[in-house]
Amino acid sequence: MNYALVLAAGRGQRMKIKHDKLFLQVGGKPLIYHSLVAFNDHPAIEEIILVANKANKSDLEKLVKKYHLPKVKKIIIGGLTRQQSFAKGFEALQKNIAKDSVIIAHNGDNPCVSTEEIDKVISESLEHGACIVGHYVTSTIKEVNNKHIIKTHDRDKLFAAETPQAATHQLFKKALENAKKKKLEVTDEAMLLESIGQKVTYVEAAENNFKITTNSDLQKIRTIFGDLPEDFRVGLGQDSHTFDSEKMGLTLAGVFIPDQPKLKANSDGDVILHAIFNALSQAIGDMSLGFYADSMCEKGVKDSKKYLDVILQKVQQQKFKINSLGLMIECKKPKIDPITTKLKKSLCDILSITPSRIGITATTGENLTMFGAGLGIQCFAIVSLVKG
Repeated sequence: MNYALVLAAGRGQRMKIKHDKLFLQVGGKPLIYHSLVAFNDHPAIEEIILVANKANKSDLEKLVKKYHLPKVKKIIIGGLTRQQSFAKGFEALQKNIAKDSVIIAHNGDNPCVSTEEIDKVISESLEHGACIVGHYVTSTIKEVNNKHIIKTHDRDKLFAAETPQAATHQLFKKALENAKKKKLEVTDEAMLLESIGQKVTYVEAAENNFKITTNSDLQKIRTIFGDLPEDFRVGLGQDSHTFDSEKMGLTLAGVFIPDQPKLKANSDGDVILHAIFNALSQAIGDMSLGFYADSMCEKGVKDSKKYLDVILQKVQQQKFKINSLGLMIECKKPKIDPITTKLKKSLCDILSITPSRIGITATTGENLTMFGAGLGIQCFAIVSLVKG
């Protein structure tokens, strides 16, 4: 049988945050959850020992219970160093473990360990005694002193260690006893094994298996999991109007087109600005267009740019700015492509964004709807906002 020691006793000081990074949300769940579930769900893992610190032990106990991780048999307090935490986790294993059982050490803040990596370190450890995963170094590595470069190392011979790191129970026991006797201090489990002359094999880590150490690492892993940044919002809006058969003068995106029929509305009927209003309002969690525009119409305000000003001010108050705008227009008339440049120019002036941030597409819908049949215009708008 094989056993996993998940190390979660570190303080995460390089993140420069007040809270334990292991509980930061990644993919809708705490970061540590992903590390634990990888071993909990692996059929070759018999038991997990979770090594905590005094500050996070209670929260880890709640997490294990909440997400039902039955292979986590013990949650223990680790030491001040990684080596001490690993040693305490090793001591907490069952006493009757077979000498050739594989023990796997894994960082709690390596959330993207794959099933294949676990398979490989187990297989290699059974065959050769010990194995780690890591990434081949791609940068040119310089050794330096306080002032000068001393030496350039051959990067083809350099390998950046990650976890999991594994070895048989017998080898880890011997390595820990040796380290204690010689008072060695190491930074990973492979160094323990190297100190007793054990050859450690290695396999290439999955691309996304890396330790979350800095805030940029956190943002990268959130992107991998498909999380949106906390300062990013998206909103979807829609509006439609039918044509007035008796009046001419169409307004779209603030552009007046005199030779096209007017849209029926209490306002100027600008479906594009109305759809943009609703998209912006949805993005910041506000109300729909009618909530503001109806009362303004009653006071004689017909210009849709005035309505849009209301929601633009609210967007600014929340310290957001428009990142991008996409419009999808359905109509038979007017033809949209020939006037796209004019529409974009007007929207750039109204919204204070560049033309490259605006996309406008159009369809007639093959006459399947009233808009495609020429009876009116429908517009969908999608906006993304970022903190400005």
